[in-house]
Amino acid sequence: MRKRALGATGLEVSELGLGTWGLGGAYGLLAESVAKSTVEAALEAGVTTIDCAPLWGKGLVEAWVGEAVEKKRDEVQLVTRGGAVWTEEGVHQRFDADALRSDCEGSLKRLRTDRIDVWLLHDPPEEMLYRDDTVPTAKALKSEGKILAWGVSTSDPTVARIALSRGAEVLCLPYNLLWRAMLHDLETELSTAKVGVLARSPLLHGLLSGRWTEYRQFADDDHRRARWTNKALTIRVREVNPLRFLVKDDVRSMTSASLRFVLANPAVSCALLGARRPVQITNANELAGTAPYLPPEDLVRVAELTK
Repeated sequence: MRKRALGATGLEVSELGLGTWGLGGAYGLLAESVAKSTVEAALEAGVTTIDCAPLWGKGLVEAWVGEAVEKKRDEVQLVTRGGAVWTEEGVHQRFDADALRSDCEGSLKRLRTDRIDVWLLHDPPEEMLYRDDTVPTAKALKSEGKILAWGVSTSDPTVARIALSRGAEVLCLPYNLLWRAMLHDLETELSTAKVGVLARSPLLHGLLSGRWTEYRQFADDDHRRARWTNKALTIRVREVNPLRFLVKDDVRSMTSASLRFVLANPAVSCALLGARRPVQITNANELAGTAPYLPPEDLVRVAELTK
């Protein structure tokens, strides 16, 4: 698996990383054995970057990852988050210094490590980045060696810009064939600040795998059931169909085409593939392809089709 520099952090990340939100049950209950096997399969395929959060599986995902990488810690880059926890009422965000330190210490313990490569503030509201303790705590944790780089995970361009102005070294942003505007709007700032980009949702929760019909049904515990109405899903599926021209030659699936589209953007350091089963990531190198990933004329056509 090829690697890329993560901005100016001094870290290198694998072009494809493993996103583990789905392993924690976002798409429905998953057996622990399957989740662990998926992490192992990613490592065997050469994936070295693994993206986690304390929220996912209520800490279980981090524990599974920690167990898998313990004996090869120096070969992997661990990404996790702070600022959000589960309570009886649901997800609770808090970005004060004590809470952030507690989150970091908890992640270090579950991940069985003495440092976190990339530590992200988990979807902070704008005002949290202006507090006198939130960003300073992240910077303090870096100076103490508990994290090597800090940043923000967000889908809000305003939050991303504030994070950049506050010195964020890494941004974790949604970016895919159908959701491009945010990254494109930030590209000049990202380049100027030499910020690393972790691209999440490269398959848009599975939609861009190209395997769905407009009649796709989701289980009650699958977040996509609430995300898309039947009408919205129909529209989304029909948006994918014109993009199937990308599947040709060595691009053998819409999954591969979608990942290669993300990797074709030089602003991206790593595309986070949310595999839920080993078979979805064992062929990571084939899925990623090599530069230029997709023909330049195909990238132009994508832009025209998805205006």
